[in-house]
Amino acid sequence: MKKISYLITLGLAIVIGLASCEEKPEQPVDSVDLRYRVADSYDLDAISPKPFTIVVKSTKPWTIKSYHPEWCIIELEEGEAVADSLVHVGQGESTSVRVQYYDNDQLDDRIDYIEIESGGWVGKKVTIYQKGIAYLNVPESDIDEGLMFEKAGGEAEIHVNSNQPWSAKVIEGSWLSISEGATGQLDGVVKLSAKENTGEKRYAAVAVYDRNGEERAVVKFTQDGVQLDPETFEIRAGYDQLSATLSVVSNTKWEAEKGGETDWFEIENPSGHDGDGVITLKFTDNSAGTSLRKSSIVLKTIKVNDDDAVATKEIAVKQAYPIAPVRHMFDSDELSLWHSDKGVDPVYNKGVGTLFTGKTDSEYSRVNQGDMPFGNYTFRWSNMEGAARVRHWFCYSESAELKLDVRPANNKISFSFNAPGGEDAQKPAVSSEYTTGLDFSQPMEITFKFDPSGADYCHVTYLCNGVEMISFDTSENTMRSTKWGSKINMYLGVSADGNPGSAVLEWYEYTPPMNWDE
Repeated sequence: MKKISYLITLGLAIVIGLASCEEKPEQPVDSVDLRYRVADSYDLDAISPKPFTIVVKSTKPWTIKSYHPEWCIIELEEGEAVADSLVHVGQGESTSVRVQYYDNDQLDDRIDYIEIESGGWVGKKVTIYQKGIAYLNVPESDIDEGLMFEKAGGEAEIHVNSNQPWSAKVIEGSWLSISEGATGQLDGVVKLSAKENTGEKRYAAVAVYDRNGEERAVVKFTQDGVQLDPETFEIRAGYDQLSATLSVVSNTKWEAEKGGETDWFEIENPSGHDGDGVITLKFTDNSAGTSLRKSSIVLKTIKVNDDDAVATKEIAVKQAYPIAPVRHMFDSDELSLWHSDKGVDPVYNKGVGTLFTGKTDSEYSRVNQGDMPFGNYTFRWSNMEGAARVRHWFCYSESAELKLDVRPANNKISFSFNAPGGEDAQKPAVSSEYTTGLDFSQPMEITFKFDPSGADYCHVTYLCNGVEMISFDTSENTMRSTKWGSKINMYLGVSADGNPGSAVLEWYEYTPPMNWDE
């Protein structure tokens, strides 16, 4: 009985509730169309800051307010509504409001916020950054080469121009000390002292901090001494790489020797160096190896006088071993990872490969893929006799490009380069073409080998069917953005060059780079 009573009561409650809902009139949705033109933030000078303008209109009355009205003058802090029918279609008169900030005569920077509001809605919150009048300048920090101490040592000064408290600290080089002026008020001088240097050329740095402990300037120092600076402290060679070079900056005589017993590399010119020089390493082939080869070379200065210091530097030398390549069949799945960008989409034929067609000089098959990893690549092409040009372009930052074009119509493979610097750029000094033993009636495998060389650069080798065509080193003066570990934007295609034709890309193999720390 109680259960039935409960159900009846519940039913009546629902009916009453529904009835009460039906009796309530619909409330109109309150909305506002607030439009404005203003930047997200403004950076203002401390003294005589430039004014800026806010353009605003709305379907309801609007306001513009500052969190710090004592800092600024807002020409018009409120305005009237514009008819909905005009605002919604981008018409109706807008109001331009000029905002002018007072001078900030305090040392510290300050931040303000301006809000644009209409109908209870904040449409925009603008951030205002205004500098304070605090300044701190150290002229010596603008000297690129820094300040120099003689080998015998001595004193030096750096000058602080400031209107605030400051401090100075040696942040690099324990041989340098502050004898006077570790802290100061307004303009001042930091005096530094260095003792005689009986060893290698050495370096130091002094930082100057403002009243809040923020680093505002760094001055570099060098004290003369024996110099022996290799360009890198690790040389990495590919498993079949036969040579590598190491540049050394020095101001005295020096020599090189192996750091341990090893027979897989030799130093071609270990002695006879006086000043800056380059040593060349010759490697034996490690194609049959199964582990990373590791050794070192030691650079050592030669005494001219009995009391001269001897500087030594040890450089790690490593040679890779073969890593099995990963083959990617150029099928529909692989093709979907590439972007077609020249008007004629390549077509995959099952069991054959992907057909690239050169239709016209401006309409042909080309695909590209960005962020390709570094390593070695081999591409297998077939049915090329009717192709005018099969393209392989590897592109990097700063407009550096390594280009290889297979040209069956001309019975050659050609090479070209784009290097940063335009027409005056230095490019690899290699032959522009290869013609030895080419048979375009047979499948052809084109290999691109990237091996590390020198200070983060590359030794690049192009091969055709396993036979080397050309090789070169990238460097700061040639392909400076083609560094070991770079990401590649890779282009593959077949262009017409006045002779419509096609070629088939069957697969490509990728060999990942060596783990040099294993």
